[in-house]
Amino acid sequence: MSTPLRVRWHRARGPVTVVALVLLAAVVLTVVGTRADRGLLDPDSVDPAGGAALASVLRGQGVTVVPAHGPAGLASADPGTTVLVTAPDRLRRADLDTLARSGARIVLVAPGGRVLEALAPGVRAGAPPPALLTTDVPEPSCPVGAAVAAGRVDLDGDVYEVTPPAVGCYPRAGTAALAVSGRTTVAGSATPFTNEALDRAGNAALSMRLLGAGPRLLWYVPPVLPDDAAGPTPLARLVPPGWLWGGATLLLAGVVTALWRARRLGPLVAERLPVRVPAAETTRGRAGLYRRLGARERAAEVLRDEARRLLAARVGLAVHDPREALTAAVTAAAPGYDTAAVDDLLYGAAPTDDRALVVLADTLDGLRAAVGAGSIGMGSRSPGRVPAAGREDQG
Repeated sequence: MSTPLRVRWHRARGPVTVVALVLLAAVVLTVVGTRADRGLLDPDSVDPAGGAALASVLRGQGVTVVPAHGPAGLASADPGTTVLVTAPDRLRRADLDTLARSGARIVLVAPGGRVLEALAPGVRAGAPPPALLTTDVPEPSCPVGAAVAAGRVDLDGDVYEVTPPAVGCYPRAGTAALAVSGRTTVAGSATPFTNEALDRAGNAALSMRLLGAGPRLLWYVPPVLPDDAAGPTPLARLVPPGWLWGGATLLLAGVVTALWRARRLGPLVAERLPVRVPAAETTRGRAGLYRRLGARERAAEVLRDEARRLLAARVGLAVHDPREALTAAVTAAAPGYDTAAVDDLLYGAAPTDDRALVVLADTLDGLRAAVGAGSIGMGSRSPGRVPAAGREDQG
């Protein structure tokens, strides 16, 4: 007989839900990873830090914009090409040699000392100047045509020490935020080229004149690759981005699966015991344990606790009422008992041997009988005596 569809769906809905969540997480992480991989000044990115707006304006002015994301893209650089390098410190030694031999106009965004030494003689990284207010952006103060036409711009990043024949612009405390060395231009910040800042101050004018000076612009976004000249590369940078996002997806899948499998399936179900043990057998078993351990003090305390509970209920008190109150009430309800005897019975010292423990049990039974209660914890028993099973329990 085939299983009904409803039952099959009930059984499969858990795994189906987990698979759906994993696929959804994979899609989200892929989208996020794709946006993150584009990074700063990517010509196709419309994020605030991207460069899609500048690329579009350059194309509108007749400049051929060629995006490149790998070393092979640099092979097409020639004297008629302008090369924008968005992350110069990622360039390999071979890439630096290729650019130096190409004769192309080069624009470097915030390069480090290794790149400056290879492509921009006379320009060195300088110490950061004191923070400037936005109203304190300096004038170009140099003969470079692009800077003169742009006026004030948002070059708020690195600064450089410039020695002739290199020329420095936008001076700050003895350094320059823009430097020109031969056919290489060094910009200390990517801000003027970004979508967010392109329409501010003279950013657009500077960007268009630096990158639109020729008919062709090679927009180079270097990949994250190990560079033997840049020192050790962190392991995370050597792993392809897809592997990182795949690992994150698997981790999320594992967490979701753990949460799914750890959930409670409903209220706890009381199971029937396979064997019913009579109460007398349980009592005898406990008595045997007490006897083997010599736990007379513990057995006596159990007897007295039960006696106090039953006697307090009989005389209308709570078991936690003061000792004196319970003793007085029990004495008043038990003819023939004085206060000292009742107090010793209910709160006295532990028996010193098994015989004393049996006597204590008998005496407590007698006290309960005098007050009018039944025997202690064992159902109805004759006053003054404890059945054999009860005595073994206390022994």
